[in-house]
Parts: sequence; C-alpha cells; structure tokens
Amino acid sequence: MQSVISKVAQLDKDMRMKVKALEEEKSKLPVFIREQRKIISSEYEAEAKNRVKSRKQEIKSELNKTQTKAEKELKKSMDELIARYEIKKDDWIKEVYKQCIDSFQEE
Repeated sequence: MQSVISKVAQLDKDMRMKVKALEEEKSKLPVFIREQRKIISSEYEAEAKNRVKSRKQEIKSELNKTQTKAEKELKKSMDELIARYEIKKDDWIKEVYKQCIDSFQEE
C-alpha cells in the first residue's frame, strides 16, 4: 500500500512539473508569436519588394524596346517624308504660286 501511495505521490509530482513546464511555455507564446509575426512580415515584405523590383525591370525593358521601335518608325517616316518633299517640292511651290496668282487675278 505504501508503494502505491509513493507512486501516486511521485506521479502527482511529475504531473505538477509537467503542468508547470507547460504553463511556462504558454506564457512565452505571445512573445514567440510576435517574433514569428515580425519574421513572416519581413519575409513577405522582402518578397514583395523583390517582385516589385523585378516587375519594374521588366516594364523598363519593355518600355526601352517600345521606345527603340517607335524611334526607328519615326526615323523611317521622316526619311520617307523628306524624300517625298525633295521629289515634290518644286511641283508644290509651282502649285502654291499658281494658286496665289490665280486668286489675285480673280479679284
């Protein structure tokens, strides 16, 4: 009987120690949660910054390509316009002059 009582007493002592250890862990949980929240938040923030940086680089690259293409098209159009002007300028000058003279003669 004495051994049963001592076993129960030892078991009670062991359980109180386990409960005390669990209570200590429980008291540390809010601090642990705050720390984990900070870690997770900083990880997400870093990931978001990397995504934004990557997207900005993609957009800048696309913008540069589009700008280069637009500049080439503009140069081609300007060259065509200048070539057309060089070919037609004398005819246009004559036509404008003729219309001016005709409008003066009609008055």
